[in-house]
Amino acid sequence: MTTQLDNQVYSNQTLLSISQYEHNITENPREVSNYWYLGLALLLEDREEEAQITWMTPFLEFGEEQSWLQELTEILLNSAQQQEANSNNKLAWVIRQHIKEFIPDDINNLLKIVELNIDLNIEDLETNINQLVETISQLTETPVFDENLLVKVIEKLVHLDPVTPPSFVDKLVEIFIPSLSTSKTIILLLTGKAEAYYRFSQSYMSIYFAKVALRLEPNNLDCIRKIVAPLQRLGSDYTKESIDWVKKYLALAQEPTDQINGYHYLLDALLTSCASWEKAVQAYQAYKLYLSNVVNSKSNDESLVQLLSIGAFLLYMEDNPRENRLIRNGLAALCQQVLGKSFPENINTYQKRFQSPRPALSERPLRIGYLSECFRTHSVGFLAWWLLKYHDRQQFDIYLYSLKENVYDPHQQAYKNEFGDRFHQECLSMVGMADKINADEIDILVDLDSLTSYGSCAILALKPAPIQVSWLGYDGTGFPTVDYFIADHYVLPESAQDYYTEKIWRLPENYIGIDGFSIGTPTLTRESLDIPDNGIIYFSSQTGLKRNFHNIRLQLQILKQVPNSYFLLKSHRTNYQDLQDFIAPIAEAEGVDLKQLRFLPSADTDMEHRANLVIADIVLDTYPYNGATTTLETLWMGIPIVTRVGEQFAARNSYTMMMNVGVTEGIAWSDEEYVEWGVRLGKDEKLRQEIVWKLKKSRQTSPLWNGKKFAGEMENAYQQMWERYIDD
Repeated sequence: MTTQLDNQVYSNQTLLSISQYEHNITENPREVSNYWYLGLALLLEDREEEAQITWMTPFLEFGEEQSWLQELTEILLNSAQQQEANSNNKLAWVIRQHIKEFIPDDINNLLKIVELNIDLNIEDLETNINQLVETISQLTETPVFDENLLVKVIEKLVHLDPVTPPSFVDKLVEIFIPSLSTSKTIILLLTGKAEAYYRFSQSYMSIYFAKVALRLEPNNLDCIRKIVAPLQRLGSDYTKESIDWVKKYLALAQEPTDQINGYHYLLDALLTSCASWEKAVQAYQAYKLYLSNVVNSKSNDESLVQLLSIGAFLLYMEDNPRENRLIRNGLAALCQQVLGKSFPENINTYQKRFQSPRPALSERPLRIGYLSECFRTHSVGFLAWWLLKYHDRQQFDIYLYSLKENVYDPHQQAYKNEFGDRFHQECLSMVGMADKINADEIDILVDLDSLTSYGSCAILALKPAPIQVSWLGYDGTGFPTVDYFIADHYVLPESAQDYYTEKIWRLPENYIGIDGFSIGTPTLTRESLDIPDNGIIYFSSQTGLKRNFHNIRLQLQILKQVPNSYFLLKSHRTNYQDLQDFIAPIAEAEGVDLKQLRFLPSADTDMEHRANLVIADIVLDTYPYNGATTTLETLWMGIPIVTRVGEQFAARNSYTMMMNVGVTEGIAWSDEEYVEWGVRLGKDEKLRQEIVWKLKKSRQTSPLWNGKKFAGEMENAYQQMWERYIDD
């Protein structure tokens, strides 16, 4: 009611103005300012045609004077600004359209029209942007404009919802580049948008905005990083494209943190695309050297936080935990110290909660929080499902903290349905999520991602829960804030505690337990692959990151010694032609006929992949990074596997899983044993059948296939951890 009354008063005042100015013109027809104000009053009454006629009258009747146009536009501009101050944006937009007619090359006015277009959701946004671009392109002198206004316009464009058509931003940045005195703010806007799209798995849009930002500052390392990461996420040919960007990055990198990041990206690209192994080894040597130097320097530079989750390639490239774990532990400690200096108030808030009385198990259910980017269609998301599903909700309050949203992901939707308002997927910063975990008074925070997630590492380093645990991810993170690392008696040797900062908590049987896998319909046949019925089929399906020259050479030596044998290979995110180009020269050097090799594209679904495993007689595992989910799938499908056991966690996954299904045939402790087992299983059909029978039987007897029992063991571990905590 008040708004309607105000509008009526405003309209009455306008009518009085119209009458007054009409009277003034009658009294003094040559006082041109009366025409300007009368036209404005008519315009504000939505009488545009009359307003235009009124403004033109002095020019037509008295002849044009140079100062008149300036007077008129100043009056209109002041009125537009007044309307904007009063949030009358529609009127402001109308007034500015008329200013545009009088002064079409006023850049600030055109920018303001674009801003109002966005605010009012007017459909001719693109038309006005195109006109702005065309106007500037026709200027012979450097345009004069308000850079803060340009920043506001770009900020609103990049935050439009639905997604801004990229050409809008691109056009504006392109046309203003030569005129900008500083571009830092705009770069931050664009890279922020790129990061947001990357978090929501919209890689193409992420790359677009990062490339636009890079045009403002061609040697900006952050912009290049934000191009490289989504390219590598897309995989295949995009990964190869990323190599050139990484080379540019390394050529510009001066600081140790930037050099480490550069070699991390280079290793990812070289290994995933199955490019030169020699170059990968050289990159790894540089990567490890820089990491060691940073750790030994005891640096406290703020840039170290970039390295929170760095170190995975220490696992992929060699099995040397006694040396490499110390590097990762030292790096994690430095990163945590730097992060702690940045957020002391948050950390102090968390610590104060820990100092409050600690409830006994009998007082209330333990609050267990699970932290991950992978509550979705992902190996971690699938394997964690069984534990979370079987948790005793009477004894434990379960909270899930998701760091990534996949809107159309069915597995993520299943998590949401199962956990309802305990599934938190808010678009919070890492510190914001840590605050949320603390506010929920989580007793034990369980990280599922380890070094695969920067966000998880940051939250662990802040320590928002009194007990923090690593489970299921790559390996231990090395942060002093992480109390326990879940393992079993096989996946880590007894001596492993010597090089872990986390207390190794060994479960009684296996560190993972699930109920099994769903299987689809096979799409591979021997006939389709031109393999005879009596041929022996070896199989390997691993990401390119896990493949290396030495392991492939051993696999080919097996193939060479087994008559009538064939080898099927595929690698997730790797073009199968690239895989073939990588392996072919190794095969020729080993004297293996290329006709024995088959290179397969990835299956459309996980269920189809599992179904296709039945074509294999033997699966050959990778080393020094074994299969994990792929090994579980192999064992569930009842297929013998040959694995090389090492010392690090990543080199013992298949070993612990095989021990827990009661199969020791195929477990090798050296390269020579790996080849021997591969050849023996290929030649001994009876032995293969015995293993198949054991594996089928294990479905009813093995703890590996008992998700409910495993959940109980994890719950016992949590209760014991809490009891130790309250007894301290």
